[in-house]
Amino acid sequence: MRFALLRNPSRSSRRTLLFLLAFAPFAVIALPLSLSAQENRGGEIVANLATGRVVFCVTHDAIIVAATSGGGEVGSRPPAVLPVSSGRIGVLLGAIDWTAPDTAKTTRFDSELPAVAANALRRPTQKPAQEPSEIEDIGVGMLELIRPVVDQIHHKLELAPDEPLVELILADYVLDYGPEIWNLQYHVRQENLANDFWQTRILRPAYVQLFPPEKGQPRTFIEADYPANIPQLRLAERVTQPDPQFERIAHSSRDVSEAVAFIAAGNSTKAPSSPISDFMRAAIPLAGGNDQNLTMAVLDMNRGFQWVLAPQEPIPPGKTQPTEPDAPSLRKRGPRPQ
Repeated sequence: MRFALLRNPSRSSRRTLLFLLAFAPFAVIALPLSLSAQENRGGEIVANLATGRVVFCVTHDAIIVAATSGGGEVGSRPPAVLPVSSGRIGVLLGAIDWTAPDTAKTTRFDSELPAVAANALRRPTQKPAQEPSEIEDIGVGMLELIRPVVDQIHHKLELAPDEPLVELILADYVLDYGPEIWNLQYHVRQENLANDFWQTRILRPAYVQLFPPEKGQPRTFIEADYPANIPQLRLAERVTQPDPQFERIAHSSRDVSEAVAFIAAGNSTKAPSSPISDFMRAAIPLAGGNDQNLTMAVLDMNRGFQWVLAPQEPIPPGKTQPTEPDAPSLRKRGPRPQ
């Protein structure tokens, strides 16, 4: 995957947790753009991919996310945007929709993620001195959801060496810290046991922090895409360069013009969310996004998760519904001191 503004991916141990994967060697594997297009060999489990582009913007009062399809074969799904909890947005990319043909049993990671997150965050009363963060807890919970599915794969996959099977992007507000965005990448390792019968294992996730950037780096649009060969929308570049089409959108109103000026200056956290949302809604299709299935949501600092453009096909509920009796309120959270 490629990420805008990830100009220096190496961070302190608190900021980047790549220690779980960065130096772990794994076999070169490959995965076609759509596993569902692959012939079912011996009744093996097959998957449908969520492919496309995702754009985040952290504004003065909210975190905005937009997603649009692209780069997949016929039958691929757009990226799955969903409320993971009362104060957290999630986006799932990659192989997230699995079916066992012999039983017609379907596992949808987007349906199960809210319950997985809620269960992962129920920590014991006695916490260790070096307790994991909530992002790590959710990452491990997601790992346990993926593992039994991946264990059923016994044919050779076709993934590029650095291509994850699944990506989970999480955005939230942290008390006494502020907004943060993390990308969790789930790679696999395969071993040919005999006669082209492969053992497939999911690896522990690699954690890459997308926001906040390193000190002194601009705060602007953040892009992620799956698969890696999709051309990026490059919104951060387009708002700083002469472009008549984008300039018409940017100057459609005084509020939009002033807000986009903050983005162009690398100060997205000074821009109000509403005009930036309006700009993204118009600019993403112009930049190459698919306006037929554009999805947008906002994590408002005071009001929590809200849809701007809900997905055309709502995500069905999972097997177990999450409960959060002690979920923290976003009203208690504020921006990180600048």
